[in-house]
Amino acid sequence: MGQRADQWVTRLDAAFEGDMASTIANLATVREQDWTWLPSGGARSIRDLVQHIGGSKLMYADAAFGDGALGFDDPIVQGEGSLDTVGLGVAWLRAAHAALRAGVAGLDDAALDADIGMPFGRTGNAEEMLDQLTRHEVYHTGEINHIRALAQDNDAWAW
Repeated sequence: MGQRADQWVTRLDAAFEGDMASTIANLATVREQDWTWLPSGGARSIRDLVQHIGGSKLMYADAAFGDGALGFDDPIVQGEGSLDTVGLGVAWLRAAHAALRAGVAGLDDAALDADIGMPFGRTGNAEEMLDQLTRHEVYHTGEINHIRALAQDNDAWAW
C-alpha cells in the first residue's frame, strides 16, 4: 500500500469508527426500538440509512475492485437477513466497510490518480471517489444521529 492509500484507509476508518462523531459511535446508542422508528413526516429509518451506507460501500468496492456486478437490488447490497436488529446491522456494516477498506489498502499511490470502476458502469478518479464516499458516510451518520436523538427525545442542546 502506498502512503496516500494508507492515508485514505485512515480517513475511511476515522469516518467509520474513529471518534464520537463516527458511524459506529453513533450506532452504539441506538436502541432496538429506534432501529426502524420514523419521525413524524419522515421516510427513512436508522436501519434504512445503515443499509444505504453499507450498500454503497459494497457497490463501490465491487465496481472498483471486483467484477462490478452488484446493483442496488442485489440481496447482498440490500442486506437481506442482515439488518433485522441493530447488532446484525452493525455486523453487516462492518463487513461492508472491511470490503471497501481491503480494496483501498491494496492500491498503490499511482492508482489513486487513475480512473477506477464505479457503480453503473461508470469510471472516475479513485481519490475523488474515496472523498465522495467519506463525505457520504459523514453526511448520513449525521442523519442517524438526528433520528436517534428524536427517537430518544434528547434532541435539544444542553446550552
